[in-house]
Amino acid sequence: MISENRASKYLLYAVGEIILVVIGILIALSINNWNGNRKERIEEQKILILLKDEFTLNLEQIESKINLRDYIMQQSSKAIGYIDEERFDINLDTLIQTISPIVLAPTFDPIHNELLSSQGLKLIRNDTLKTYLSNWQSSVSDLNEQENEWVLLYNNITVPFLIDFGISRNVQLSFYNDSNNLNYMQDKKMSGNISLKKSNKSPSVKEILSNKKLEGILANAVIINQGVNWESKARVNQVKRILELIENEIEK
Repeated sequence: MISENRASKYLLYAVGEIILVVIGILIALSINNWNGNRKERIEEQKILILLKDEFTLNLEQIESKINLRDYIMQQSSKAIGYIDEERFDINLDTLIQTISPIVLAPTFDPIHNELLSSQGLKLIRNDTLKTYLSNWQSSVSDLNEQENEWVLLYNNITVPFLIDFGISRNVQLSFYNDSNNLNYMQDKKMSGNISLKKSNKSPSVKEILSNKKLEGILANAVIINQGVNWESKARVNQVKRILELIENEIEK
């Protein structure tokens, strides 16, 4: 072509070849990107389904812990009413049963796995959902911090007091004999395996209701657990919103 002064045609031919090669490369890249995106979407759907199952269980657990705290507050308030009214005529077993929920120290222990790692979050396209999931762990930490206030009081004050005051044995037995206290147990019948009998050396009703330390423990049981439940209900709303966002992202 060059020898025949047809250089322009040669150049057009060369440019055409280059264009075809570039188009081929772009098509190959496009197919590769499409295939990569398709794999990421499949992986995203797997993660969303697993997260839905996990947060459903988290919701069930946190609502169960709220109910346990409600029962602690309900019974503690009732016992405080006996103290205020000086109900010295109340049956001792009834009083002990009313007090027994203070041996509960429910804490929220959510399911944790690597799905919420940076790599897993990267696959989730919904930015709002991604933000909620990113903030979840810190929200749980805030709740656990409040829960620990009652756990510390329970371990450091309530348990030693019950032992020193001489009602620990009967309170514990009464606790396991009351099915309302056992919502956290999968098999409530297991409590029937306790072979320990009640103590016959318990303080009198008047001694129990006149004890200022017990009154303080019961008051804290109401106040602290109320605050924890306010925080827990905020976490319930957070989980429900996460589940709503997940549901919207799962392909039907």
